[in-house]
Amino acid sequence: MKYLIGNLKMNLLSPDDVRQYLTVLERETRGHLLEGVEYVLCPASIHFGLMQGKMPSPIKLGGQDMFWEKEGSYTGEISPIMLKQYGAEYVILGHSERRLYFGETNDIVRRKIDMALKQMLRPIVCIGETSDERSAGKTGAVIEEAIRSIFDGFSRMQAEKIIIAYEPRWAIGTDTTPETADIMEVKILIRRVLSQMFDLKTADRVPVLYGGSVKQALLPRVCIEAGMDGVLVGRESLFPYEMTKMAEMLSQSGAEEDNKQEE
Repeated sequence: MKYLIGNLKMNLLSPDDVRQYLTVLERETRGHLLEGVEYVLCPASIHFGLMQGKMPSPIKLGGQDMFWEKEGSYTGEISPIMLKQYGAEYVILGHSERRLYFGETNDIVRRKIDMALKQMLRPIVCIGETSDERSAGKTGAVIEEAIRSIFDGFSRMQAEKIIIAYEPRWAIGTDTTPETADIMEVKILIRRVLSQMFDLKTADRVPVLYGGSVKQALLPRVCIEAGMDGVLVGRESLFPYEMTKMAEMLSQSGAEEDNKQEE
């Protein structure tokens, strides 16, 4: 299974924008089976009512964030139960923009993951180093600390429901991406840490995606050749044509991997 996660961020500013997006989305995906790809779109929560039940059937709905409590006096926050009631199956947690602008830490993200799992939402958890951390050669330490913090105390069954998205924070919103070998190195590190915390089988069952200025032209380098399990897409998710092309590429890649395993 390959994952294509689209984070629409704070875009589509009006109901008309949402309806137009859905019209184009339906047109671009019509006739495409996209086998072996879990395609998820994460709009702003205010648009859930407009998008629920209106997206093409292969595409699932996800949230961009949520709070770590089910309900209560938390002005401005979104409950995981609210997300579930409007059809969400996934939720992005710990995105680099949440960490940068809202000061979210690994501890805060861990609390959100715990509540998401309790409410049967599948968390897409973002981790990655800043430019300064990268320059100081701390990428490995940052990734390992995040993984150990995120997965601490979870059972093997819970761990397998978590999706990790490696998004180097210095690549977000830029046209700069890591080399394929660097991405592969991070995935190997994640697998190694998870195998130490659980076992090799569990580590292999945790999907690891790449996120950070993902676009169709870069998909082979940052995902397919790097052996990643999919991508978390930001600004390009606003263009259904681009997303469909990426979904097709991931579907083909997944089919080729299956054929190799059968051989």
